[in-house]
Amino acid sequence: MKKLLIFLSLIIAIYLIGQLALNSHTVQDRILNIGLKNILSNSEPFLDKEDSLKVVICGSRSPLPSPGRAESCVLVEAGDDIYIFDMGNGSVNNLQEFQVPWTNVKAVLITHMHSDHMADLPDAHLQSWIQGRNSPLMVYGPVGINLVTKGFELAYSADYQYRNEHHGEEILPMSVSGFNAVEIIDNELIPNDTPGLEILPFVVDHHPVNSSFGFKVSYKGRTVVISGDTIHDGSVQKYSQDIDLLVHSAISIDIVERMRKVAPTPQFNKILFDIQDYHTKIEEAGEIARDANVKHLLIYHSIPTPRNTIMERVFFRPLEGIYEDYTLSDDGTRVVMPVGNNEIVIDKIN
Repeated sequence: MKKLLIFLSLIIAIYLIGQLALNSHTVQDRILNIGLKNILSNSEPFLDKEDSLKVVICGSRSPLPSPGRAESCVLVEAGDDIYIFDMGNGSVNNLQEFQVPWTNVKAVLITHMHSDHMADLPDAHLQSWIQGRNSPLMVYGPVGINLVTKGFELAYSADYQYRNEHHGEEILPMSVSGFNAVEIIDNELIPNDTPGLEILPFVVDHHPVNSSFGFKVSYKGRTVVISGDTIHDGSVQKYSQDIDLLVHSAISIDIVERMRKVAPTPQFNKILFDIQDYHTKIEEAGEIARDANVKHLLIYHSIPTPRNTIMERVFFRPLEGIYEDYTLSDDGTRVVMPVGNNEIVIDKIN
């Protein structure tokens, strides 16, 4: 009993000393300085030394709400060069959290002009400008992408001017503000200076969207296809033959129909009905991966994104007996495909 009392007294004393120390300005300052250093410096660099084709999901959800997830965004790293496919709402915040080096971002590519695939373009512009981008932000997109970027430039023209005047021409030069928008042409390679890299756009069916693309990215023998939003019209399967990774959007008709039964308004009920005819069903995504001999299927832009284990099991129930090598992506899901072998490593950025 005496030893126990001594031990408890020691614990209490340590606690009281700790509380007193935390009230000390000197201790507070030291802790704060350490914390700020950790926030502003990345202890684990985003770019690794291994030559690989890397995919990072920076936005995994559809427009339907899902706490803690951003809208569509897929980062592809080939060597040390970065290309970002879509910029949905919240995705740039994730890219900042991941400490992506914007000076290594060569281009943003927009699959189609729905807001959940391009809403964060203004934030991407600002963050890359702050980090030293040396030319207008390169953006590839469907017909009309120049109208989108010109609209953003007009809306943010005062912002550009204020930041330039405040920080100076040397820090934020006006000559590199704005966007350089280029329209994508079906089956015409996206120009790039990354050795060994090919980015091939192909048309997908997302009617009534009149121009929508998927992308096949090849780097030194490793390959990934990003579906964008589409129905199963054969296009994704055609370009996914024998690839390493298929990043595909998918809808659960079962869950969406259950949601319709409890929809709070007629408008929401109608929207939930309408979205079913221009997205790929989850079982179809599995059939595409199986029939194209895909090594791994990564589901993103899931409709609706499962919020718990039960919902996830119901979402993937239609895949039973069709395809087994799949993963439901989260924001920060990372897939590394090293050059020179067939390894596929799936983890998550902390």
